[in-house]
Amino acid sequence: MSTYNPERRNVLRGLLAAGCALWLARSVGAESTTVKTSKTQAKYQDHPKGEQQCSTCMNFIPETSTCKIVEGQVSADGWCMLWAKKTA
Repeated sequence: MSTYNPERRNVLRGLLAAGCALWLARSVGAESTTVKTSKTQAKYQDHPKGEQQCSTCMNFIPETSTCKIVEGQVSADGWCMLWAKKTA
């Protein structure tokens, strides 16, 4: 009776494929479970700080008046310490 003896190359391919699948599942899952910072932690305020305001921040989503990293609704004229200049 012969026993199944996989080639080393097939075993390595299987390990590589399994590793890639685990990495891909983890990276996709991380995007969908993004945790946002509270307004208090971000030191959010409803008025701008000089020329810095949510409407000029790269994290502001104007269609929904929300932020990619701060919880809840934010004002386009608001500001928080996580403000980052929107690139052209």
